[in-house]
Amino acid sequence: MERTRVAHRWRLSFLVAGALAAIVLLRQVLWALIVQLCAGALLMLLALPLCRMLERRLPPSLASALSLLLLGAMTVLALMLLIPPIARQMTQLTAAFPDLLEWAQAQWTAISGWLSGRGVDLSPMKEQLFSQISSQAAQLLPRVMSALTNAVSGLSKVLLAPLLAFYLLRDRKRIASMLTLLLPVRHRAQGVRAAREMRREAIAYLRGQLLLSLSVAALTAAGLLLTGTPGWLLLGVLMGVMELVPYVGPVIAGVPAVLLSLQNGLMPALWTLAVLLLIQQLEGAVLSPRLLSGATRLHPMLVLLAISAGGMVGGAIGMVAVIPLVVSLRGALRGWRN
Repeated sequence: MERTRVAHRWRLSFLVAGALAAIVLLRQVLWALIVQLCAGALLMLLALPLCRMLERRLPPSLASALSLLLLGAMTVLALMLLIPPIARQMTQLTAAFPDLLEWAQAQWTAISGWLSGRGVDLSPMKEQLFSQISSQAAQLLPRVMSALTNAVSGLSKVLLAPLLAFYLLRDRKRIASMLTLLLPVRHRAQGVRAAREMRREAIAYLRGQLLLSLSVAALTAAGLLLTGTPGWLLLGVLMGVMELVPYVGPVIAGVPAVLLSLQNGLMPALWTLAVLLLIQQLEGAVLSPRLLSGATRLHPMLVLLAISAGGMVGGAIGMVAVIPLVVSLRGALRGWRN
């Protein structure tokens, strides 16, 4: 009996070691599959409300396909409307950069002259600072085009995501039943509650955050247009995208808007800053409480720590994806405990 038990332990150890070795050797393939599955799950969650509406009148297969097609059509239409003016504004900003750099040098000269009269000499920093700015600006447009090219090529790695989203939508009830049967009977009710809470939290957060980002982008673009800030549409889209990174993103996106408006004078820059602050106050007091339910809100300290951890692990993508992950895990934990 003891010999059988020891042999069983050895076999289990070999199986665990083999599984770990396979994960290490095939980590790139496994990571690609995980990315595909996560992208498919994200598309499924975004199309789920529309799919449920269509399922009242259509078969599940047709409703799933039609919901994904409508979601894709709306995305393509939005890109077709936004990309041409954004590209024009990016070209205009790149062409106007020498004038902006000349204006910044004049302002630096005035400030350094005022400080040198009071015993603070900043002249050694001037040449090095502006040479670095010029070299970085010369590479800005090529870097942006390279980033867009990499993003387009990266989309080819998730081409299976729409197909996965279709099958997840169509067979979601069957998949849920199969996963439920994998749980022990005594923990099955807890597992079902945890999965439901996890799904509810994820859908509520993604839907609310998407609407919040669109609202902030539209308000920012309109406000910057009124203040005459160059590249108002580009900066509005940037603010909407950076809204996906709470607290940190709006600050990062607001700095270029203020710097670009400084070229027109101090008062336009102050008006731009006032508009950005007003939009953030509106977002925090009105939009966020209405679009993001209280159950999905997190403490600011937890958000900042999670964003920092996500950035260290997965870079920019990790910073965007970590908050939905934390919200989903919190929902699963709440459902399991209750």
